[in-house]
Amino acid sequence: MSIEIPKTQKGCIFYENHGEIFYKDIPVPKPKANEILINVKYSGVCHTDLHAWHGDWPLDVKLPLVGGHEGAGVVVAKGENVTNFEIGDYAGIKWLNGSCMGCEYCQQGAEPNCPDADLSGC
Repeated sequence: MSIEIPKTQKGCIFYENHGEIFYKDIPVPKPKANEILINVKYSGVCHTDLHAWHGDWPLDVKLPLVGGHEGAGVVVAKGENVTNFEIGDYAGIKWLNGSCMGCEYCQQGAEPNCPDADLSGC
């Protein structure tokens, strides 16, 4: 199955904490070797997004940032090392992809606060 992937997508993006939120075209990323690219059909914007926008999250927020980090859709591309997904599969996007499991936060069960956490959308 061949899917044509556009070069840009629409997103709500902010460039500074408490700054204006812009609805604009942004580039569609290419998946890294261990990533999949999902055509998102549904996404939530939750309180974590509000914390990121306000800048009151315990982790540094990498700006600019597009809100909505939990979603579901269809796999349209995958990196060369991905073996557990195929193009056309349904996939969900969870907020926390991984953490170091060795730092103080991880040892206390607070993996989202890990300084090395791999967070979707953040």
